[in-house]
Amino acid sequence: MSSPQPATADIGYVTDPGPLENTYTSDPSLQRTLAWYLPSATLESVQPHLTHLGSEAISEQVREWSADAERNVPYVKSHNVWGKRYDYDRLVTTEGWKQLGKWGARNKIVSAGYDQRLGVDRRLVQYALMTDGAAFILSSRINKLPPTHPFHIAFNGLISEKDDHWTSGQWMTERAGGSDVQNTETWATYSPLATPGSDPLGDGDYLISGFKFFSSATDANVALLLAKTPSGKLSTFLAPLRRTVVGNDGVPRIVSNGVRIHRLKNKLGTKELPTAELELKDMRAHLLGELDQGIITIAPLLNVTRLHTFVGSLAGWRRAISITKSFAKARTTVGEPLWLIPMHLRLLADMEVKHRGAMNLAWFTVALFGIVEDQAASSNKLAHLPHPGKEAEVECQESMGGVGYMDEADEPEFNISRIMRNNAVNSIWEGTTNVLASEFVRFLIKKDNLGIFGTWLDRTLTMIQRADLQNALITAWSTLRARFTTQDAASTVADGRRFMFTLAWILSGALLALDAERDNDAVTTEIACRWILSAEGGVGDQVFHDIVTVSGNASSSSGGHEHLQWDCRIAWGVDLPANRASGHRSLQKADSKL
Repeated sequence: MSSPQPATADIGYVTDPGPLENTYTSDPSLQRTLAWYLPSATLESVQPHLTHLGSEAISEQVREWSADAERNVPYVKSHNVWGKRYDYDRLVTTEGWKQLGKWGARNKIVSAGYDQRLGVDRRLVQYALMTDGAAFILSSRINKLPPTHPFHIAFNGLISEKDDHWTSGQWMTERAGGSDVQNTETWATYSPLATPGSDPLGDGDYLISGFKFFSSATDANVALLLAKTPSGKLSTFLAPLRRTVVGNDGVPRIVSNGVRIHRLKNKLGTKELPTAELELKDMRAHLLGELDQGIITIAPLLNVTRLHTFVGSLAGWRRAISITKSFAKARTTVGEPLWLIPMHLRLLADMEVKHRGAMNLAWFTVALFGIVEDQAASSNKLAHLPHPGKEAEVECQESMGGVGYMDEADEPEFNISRIMRNNAVNSIWEGTTNVLASEFVRFLIKKDNLGIFGTWLDRTLTMIQRADLQNALITAWSTLRARFTTQDAASTVADGRRFMFTLAWILSGALLALDAERDNDAVTTEIACRWILSAEGGVGDQVFHDIVTVSGNASSSSGGHEHLQWDCRIAWGVDLPANRASGHRSLQKADSKL
């Protein structure tokens, strides 16, 4: 008998999960959701682009850009070697970061949202982001302005699909206020130029001075910001970060538009995105919207950005699930394939159930936004609902053992740690969970909003044909509404998270049930039953547990082999193989039972 061969650094077992699949064609949840919301002709027309985008998203080129952006974080050069300050602070970002921005523009990441040929469906085929928020505000105003107005320059730059496309920052947060922007210490003074210059966008009529504590997208071309006018009230302004001036020698040069980078933030995640503390000194800006109506003017940007954080969380969550499933297919433990081990299979199925519920809620919100936008009903508000994903990403990381804990910048395609770090901002950006919950409660308390919403939800729940699903959701909604109307305002705000998460569970459940009934898909029906009757889905621990609870009509498949069979169908889209795994050596005997 030959002696055993010890492992070395280069010899022995190595897990090889193989490349990730196309992020669009391998995601039946996304495909099914789009097929529900988009007309067949529209879906058919955008399908090739989505497939192409899904392929490029996992390409070696995009991985290289992503790795480069993570390795080489932004930095600032304010003075030359002789100690002279530059005309504007040099914010140095990596080539990978720049190329990712160009790639996004070429793939219509922003411009698709303004393709009028898609009508109310244009938001459903677009991945909304913050630059889009600025474009959205401008799009509702430029039609009333002459073609020579500088806002046309900004709008065209923001929706460009070319490599010289523009991006926008939004600067609201200050040291004194945080989300309470009424404490803003930035002031704007009306001071138009006596003689118009050669830079219409850079020659705004207001001078703005102050200090912004969290300024996103510091490498942007323009920014939307809040400042107080002499009345003490907030207004919204648009300003370029640099402007063109003509010196005494008659030569034009680009200078800072009163913006100095105090320092860049050292963040947990999104390290490639430069976020800074900015000192503004006589920054020339244009008033956007009505004077002293800053919150109303900038609110649409917040809705778009919050929608981005929702969809962005889902995207990160889906990538984490894809990595986890790729690992499970390649890994064996106790001599059995990991993807078939019952406990692991149950975990993967639970992930898919939760993600499907959140997916339905997200795309319903996107569709609603598209309708509101198309009707130009800017006074309508989107429901402020929670951002999913953080706990689920931890589960994905844990399911891969030690390798899931690694944080390799050079291998972004399998880096769940990076996904977690980057997605952490989504529950903070544009309002923490507490801020969103308080806004959610205030919105429902205001006027007859609860009555209007309740009428719509009542009608929606009656559309569900399956009696046990309908009854469970109606009971939950009736209990929640009664609690909302009987508690005093202070208690309702204190319970804001529970109200918000419980309503999200009800809405997601209704959407899952209606989705299942449109074609009686067996897997979607099982997901709806698990979410509604077995309370296996959920959107967080902070729900009213007497409302989100196991129903007496819970599915008969809630345990044993039948449940395991459905786990496999939900997680992998196939029936459980006959030679299923046991998951433990003590159960691998022929007479053992699961």
